[in-house]
Amino acid sequence: MEQNKSIFQRASQWGVPFGLYLSCAAVTSIFADYFAPLNLLFLVLVVATPLVVYHFQRRKFIEDDGFTEYSALWMLGIMLFILGLIISSFVAYMVLQYGRPGFIYEQAQKAIEVYNAMPEMRDGELVKALQLMVDRHILPTPIEMVFSMFWLVSFLGSVTSAITAFIVKKYTRFNRRY
Repeated sequence: MEQNKSIFQRASQWGVPFGLYLSCAAVTSIFADYFAPLNLLFLVLVVATPLVVYHFQRRKFIEDDGFTEYSALWMLGIMLFILGLIISSFVAYMVLQYGRPGFIYEQAQKAIEVYNAMPEMRDGELVKALQLMVDRHILPTPIEMVFSMFWLVSFLGSVTSAITAFIVKKYTRFNRRY
């Protein structure tokens, strides 16, 4: 009989496809302003992320015949996000650094244009701060953007994993093997 793998072994095994999934989300968000359907694809990928995490957690729960603790399921989700983000962060950095090096500047310019088009925002501090950042060339670098994304998605992934682990633990039904 095959011995069940630990949550860390499963996270390392499933982290690669999850990293590719997160990489697709990152790349679609970077190029969404060039091709409008990528906006919809990005939205679908973001909304489906908890379902993907739930799928992996449920697989582990069933593999362990329902004896996986809540904390282990939560840790599995966190590890999936961390390992997946390592892959997607590398991909996002390469795209921002070499594939689309002007992305951050372009987005800042578009934000300034949008805010200037709104009468109530035209003379606001946000517009002034953005314009100052553009003028002084102090916008975040691609690596700073990637690290910010990494920490934000890690935190959100932890919260998402906690919720999906609760759902898996509470509502998964299966036939036990004897």
